Amino acid sequence: MSLKLDAESYLRSGSNELRVLEYRASGMSFGINILKVSKIVNDLMHFTNVPGTHTAVKGIFQDMNRLVPVVDLPEFLGVGTGETNRQKVIVTEFFGTLTGFLVDKIDWIHHFRWEDVIDTESVFKGIDQRYVIGIVKPTEERMVLLLDYETILMDLCPELRQADLQRSDPAVDFSGKKILVAEDSPAVRAMLVNEFTENSGIVSQAGDGQVAWNLFQKEKYDLVICDVEMPQMDGLNLVLRIRQSENSETPVIVYSSIGDIGMKARASFLKADAHITKLNMDKLLSTAEKLLKGEKVHPSETGETATEAIHKSDLVPVG
Repeated sequence: MSLKLDAESYLRSGSNELRVLEYRASGMSFGINILKVSKIVNDLMHFTNVPGTHTAVKGIFQDMNRLVPVVDLPEFLGVGTGETNRQKVIVTEFFGTLTGFLVDKIDWIHHFRWEDVIDTESVFKGIDQRYVIGIVKPTEERMVLLLDYETILMDLCPELRQADLQRSDPAVDFSGKKILVAEDSPAVRAMLVNEFTENSGIVSQAGDGQVAWNLFQKEKYDLVICDVEMPQMDGLNLVLRIRQSENSETPVIVYSSIGDIGMKARASFLKADAHITKLNMDKLLSTAEKLLKGEKVHPSETGETATEAIHKSDLVPVG
């Protein structure tokens, strides 16, 4: 099957909708937002082993003119053995990086609303579990686990966590500025809160968009930084509500691991002040500083219109 993203649905931002690609790995059902899926590779028979990597990294393969690392997802999660017949690869693109996840079977694409996503932080309530960030239920009896792919990639590539320690920009000062951070990934949220707090910002944090919206309605903020993928209310819907509120001029930065031109077009369509791809901490801090000074931030020149970007992103091959 294939999923066609027509122009209308691609630009229908703020609708709080989610499309989840369900797949199987070691008998378990997992899901991923299709906006993070670059392509599906069927029956990958050959790839090149690379010694000295994480044990779950099985090698690399060439896709067009790009080399893609292959990660055995069940082995990484500790739910499968190294001896597998897995041959389907979900190629993802976020943090500006291509990563292939080796899985058993591609099932289906489900349509949900973000308010249907069960936030696992509220379920586990302090019980230590690292990689499941949400749960969706295609049927009343069946659950699909949404993984925190950002944290998985950061654990595979520890240098990503050090990005904030290797900034080239001089120190910034957010003294007295009230900043709302909306981010469902605990690891990324902690990084953001630490950065802005260490630079004297007054930070409120939310693990989902609905909590962020509740906070926004109670207090006036100088800046909002929000992820796109969040339970209960996604970041685009949050931006839409902010722009329709009495504090509609509040600067908003969409900070997403989905860095494609289509997502930038969506953010721009909703009048977000900037879209920055995680984990570009240099750019995030410098952009935040400009917005807090009342300066305008010009979007990156892409050389493409939103319509052209939509046509380029028309098809995601599946299965």
